[in-house]
Amino acid sequence: MKKIHILIATLVAISSFGIASCSEDDLKDTIFDTKDYPLDRSLYTFPLDTFVKRNFLEPYNLQFIYKMEDVGSDMQKNLIPASYNKSVDLAVLVKYLWIDVYKKLAGEEFLKQNCPRIIHVIGSAGYNSDGTREGGVAEGGLKVTLMSVNELDPGKMEGVNAKGYPSGLNDLFFHTMHHEFGHILDQTHLRPQAFNTLSQGLYDNVGWGDKNDSIQAGLGFVTPYASSSQGEDWVEVLSCYITYNQKDWDRLLATAHFDWEEVDMTNTRYDSLFYRYDENGKQLKPRLRPDQVDMDTIGYLRSTNSGETKCVRKVVPRTPEGYVILDDNGNFTITVNGDNVDGQQVILDKLRLVRTWLMDNWKIDLDELRKEVQQRQFVTDADGNFVFNAWGGYINRLTYPDADGHTLIDELRQQVKAYEVLQKK
Repeated sequence: MKKIHILIATLVAISSFGIASCSEDDLKDTIFDTKDYPLDRSLYTFPLDTFVKRNFLEPYNLQFIYKMEDVGSDMQKNLIPASYNKSVDLAVLVKYLWIDVYKKLAGEEFLKQNCPRIIHVIGSAGYNSDGTREGGVAEGGLKVTLMSVNELDPGKMEGVNAKGYPSGLNDLFFHTMHHEFGHILDQTHLRPQAFNTLSQGLYDNVGWGDKNDSIQAGLGFVTPYASSSQGEDWVEVLSCYITYNQKDWDRLLATAHFDWEEVDMTNTRYDSLFYRYDENGKQLKPRLRPDQVDMDTIGYLRSTNSGETKCVRKVVPRTPEGYVILDDNGNFTITVNGDNVDGQQVILDKLRLVRTWLMDNWKIDLDELRKEVQQRQFVTDADGNFVFNAWGGYINRLTYPDADGHTLIDELRQQVKAYEVLQKK
């Protein structure tokens, strides 16, 4: 597993002044302006303004704010607004991949009661002083900020860019949406206490942005961010399960089955992990025959936020000098649960609790929710089974052309473009 996106959740508390100033006598008409102002048809943004009003604001009292507001942004960061076209894409995709999914499985009333009141769209990423990058910010269950919208590419559902930052739709936006929505639901019906005990003593909210995915998986966390607190762990299990395709989820569970360690690569040759050298630098007999070399077993390199190079590898018996110990047949043994944590089973136990919680409180089948999301993302056959490309990968449904050359993303964009007719009247 490689780097995945980073989430920062922020809670906004109610001030004591606000509590003290409210009484039954004060509960009169709202102080906010509730007049429904007509949209300006002369603005080039009228089609999108109308779309979000008709599909977000009117049915769910949800504001989709894509014209970046300073008052709602982090003034300590150098942020830029989202472009109009990228905002159009995000708006139709939020409706298609998030709102319409929950509407289908849980109903409109569920969304009216539980959805956030504001989705604030930022064009650029938000970088923190520790080198982490924000994928989104949630404020008190009322507002979700989505960043890096100018990087939105409908043709890329998953993946990272050259710098290791997320660049796919799931990593940039929809993991964040399900994550933050999970926080909102957790505020309504608290997660079961049994969840809080599964990784007790392993949480650490300092430096999680530089933790390694594989090591954390071996400890029972679906992402490094999940290890920062029980609350983040809970919603990361929910959002990862929904947005990870089956191959990636299986890969996570396979990784979590083993114990992992990091080796400092300072002044150390990477190939020395594979071969033994004498004092003159001459290569001696390989520790592992070429047909036994398993890159996932031996390890992979990663760069830390401070610029150090580390090798991440599975824990195997080694000599004091660090050489792999082989048996008489030239094989080695991978350590499993040497830290007394079965990471794979812990993740499955957490998932089971999330699944039960959703069903008991909202009658939402988590597996059906996941299936609905992913069948909207990836091409399926007539029976609903996923279709794979020649390399065994999932096929992006949004950009896959039909027999006439049309794509789903173009059809979704037409929902906004249709209001251009109304604009001209």
